Amino acid sequence: MDIKEKPLNIKILLIIIPITVCSIGLYFVYQILDTKKQFQIEFDNTIVNSMVILKPSLSANIYNLEKNNVSNSVKGLFINENINKALIFSEKKTLFTGVQIKPDKTYLDLPDDTKISDFTEDLDFKAIQGVLSKTKENKRIYISPIIDQESKRFDGIMIIEADLSKLSSQILRMIIGAILGVFFCVVSIIVLSFYIINKIISKPLANLTLEVGSKSDDIYATNQNLNVSFVKVSNLSESQTEAMDKILQQMNKMIESVDVTNKRAEDCNRIVDNLNEKTKQGNSIVGTMISAVEKIDKASLNLKEISKIINNISAKATVINNIVSKTELLSLNASIEAARAGELGKGFSVVAEEVGNLAKMSGKAAKEIDNLITESQKVANTVILEMNNSVLEIKNNSNNVSQSFHEIAGEVVNILNNTKEIQNSTSFQSQSINEVQSSVNLAGSINSNTKDEMTGLISLGKEIDDQCEKLKNVMQSMNVIIAGRSKKVHNPQ
Repeated sequence: MDIKEKPLNIKILLIIIPITVCSIGLYFVYQILDTKKQFQIEFDNTIVNSMVILKPSLSANIYNLEKNNVSNSVKGLFINENINKALIFSEKKTLFTGVQIKPDKTYLDLPDDTKISDFTEDLDFKAIQGVLSKTKENKRIYISPIIDQESKRFDGIMIIEADLSKLSSQILRMIIGAILGVFFCVVSIIVLSFYIINKIISKPLANLTLEVGSKSDDIYATNQNLNVSFVKVSNLSESQTEAMDKILQQMNKMIESVDVTNKRAEDCNRIVDNLNEKTKQGNSIVGTMISAVEKIDKASLNLKEISKIINNISAKATVINNIVSKTELLSLNASIEAARAGELGKGFSVVAEEVGNLAKMSGKAAKEIDNLITESQKVANTVILEMNNSVLEIKNNSNNVSQSFHEIAGEVVNILNNTKEIQNSTSFQSQSINEVQSSVNLAGSINSNTKDEMTGLISLGKEIDDQCEKLKNVMQSMNVIIAGRSKKVHNPQ
């Protein structure tokens, strides 16, 4: 009989029954041995107590040599049906009296040649404390010295022989009853165990193995789907890694382009700053020119005043010319009159001549002055006209230049502000690109880790496949263990 092919309930019973029988048997053996010991103790205590009670009267009767009284006292011990002999030996270890009870309950006196050595080899009875008991050939021997309680006098030895056959029969009956009880308990345990195992263990385990087998199929199918998904995710992760690498390359190019733009913006800032300074200087120069033009305009007014003065001088020169003409005429008349006067008029003639010369010289000088004034007026008018035209043109040009410089300055400020905004934007773009690059790097690292994890998950999926296969084998083995070979084994496939 191959126990491996038996159902689980039979296997459990084949294991439980010997253990139960052994456990109960050992328990009953222990109880029997303990009960036997208790019986033996009670057996000994009964006889010992009888001997202790009887010893004081025996001591007095032995001392007074009252053999009949001793014999009668000893016969009182046979109330215990297990005692078959009672012997009293004197202090000289010779038989004082001895009685044996027959099966018909009659008493037989033992012969006087009965020796104490037939019962014990211990001859130092004075050293015995209380009652000494020993077993000899299915008999129990009890030995106790008889000592007077007051004088401590050693009067003799009491020996009682008890038959253990009745005690053994009682123990045998107890053993038979225990065996029958054990048999009844074992049968009851077997029946209950079979019912409990079949109801609570075997059937639920069989159902559980079927359910676990079904679930293992589901786990296997789910794991196959997970493996396919893991492979797809791994491929997608690899594609994402390549895309991340391309994005990083584009980011690096964008960073280089933004750096170049930033540098160009910085150069533009410097140029615009210089242009702004130059514009401010031009505005200052234009302001200076306008101040100069205003001064020239004021000088033009002064030239006009000079022209008026020259005109006044010219008018005065005309008056002088008139005076010179009249002086010449007067000098001529004076000369004529001096000539008429003769000698009296010579002095006056000289004066008149000198006056005439002076008048001529004054007239000549007045003409020269008049010519110079005329030329000066022409030149002054020409200069004033040209100066006015130039001042007017310079004023107009200066205003136009100033307006242009103001407009240029405004545009330069706008360019400067725009350039700074461009620089700030490029800096922000550079920072954003760096952050994006960091994020892309992090995403690449995460993607790489995800790919590694996917590889590990694929490996774990294969291990789960192996474990599912092993689980199927285990479930088949469990079905064999639970149901045995006689029943149909569940196949998870």
